[in-house]
Amino acid sequence: MSFALAIFALCEAGSLRGTASHSQEHREGEKRARSQNLVWAPSDVDAPLPSLSQNPACDLSKVLMQAGASASELATNLERFTALERIVYKKFGRMGVPNEVNDGTFDYVFAFEEHHGGSVSQEYRSPRKGSYAFRGSGQDTGEVALALIFHPDMQTDYQMSCEGLDKRNGQLAWVIHFQQRSDKPGRTLRFPAPNGSYWAMLKGRAWISAEDFHVIHLETNLMADIPAIKLQSSAISIDYALVYNQSQKVGLWLPERIEAYWEFADRRVILLHTYTDFKLFVVETEEKIQKPREP
Repeated sequence: MSFALAIFALCEAGSLRGTASHSQEHREGEKRARSQNLVWAPSDVDAPLPSLSQNPACDLSKVLMQAGASASELATNLERFTALERIVYKKFGRMGVPNEVNDGTFDYVFAFEEHHGGSVSQEYRSPRKGSYAFRGSGQDTGEVALALIFHPDMQTDYQMSCEGLDKRNGQLAWVIHFQQRSDKPGRTLRFPAPNGSYWAMLKGRAWISAEDFHVIHLETNLMADIPAIKLQSSAISIDYALVYNQSQKVGLWLPERIEAYWEFADRRVILLHTYTDFKLFVVETEEKIQKPREP
């Protein structure tokens, strides 16, 4: 599988919001109350981690090889579930005051689709009863797949180093720092715009389980701003968790929570995605071989 890993759409042209009815206005008030604790707190992937340990020593080649195998599993698993997705959107004006807040719940499905010889991320959302599609609900796409940076087809796009051993959510994990190589074209993060599209250069950190080498947490920042779309910085933080399906006796590592911070010249945007109520599906095939009938 060849990846042009993810396409994110951060455009705010037009509006999906019409004139609000009284009930819509009531829901808007409830949403504002629920999202008051969503504050501007982007991660810094270059900040020191005091909890890091250098003992035992990190074998980078082994970690990357095992993480590559786990990322290959993730590429398959992402298309094997549906979930209930909640999106919270908060937009701040130039003075730092929130001027738009919205949230909703959606039935969520992820898929890869072929595009110019590579696989790109696509997401499908259907509003649950009481929710509706709003501008922020389609503003970023494909973040669940960012851990595929460690897929064998993608690793060579980045310079990677092992920072040491850390503990994350009760698990020991190797912390891998990565940075887009300047001699490689961007294939991870793309911003469509009316006059073309722009690939971003990314750097980040990943916490990779020391036990089974799955990515359990990942953070990214932009390496440089993108003046053409007035994007000055971004920070994305993703948690992955083991989702177990009792009836099918299968456990899959899947996205659980995403926080995304986008800073433009004239506004700031926070998007929070959480995933619950996972339903896994497995396509089973059975081949029956029979003796040919006599003519």
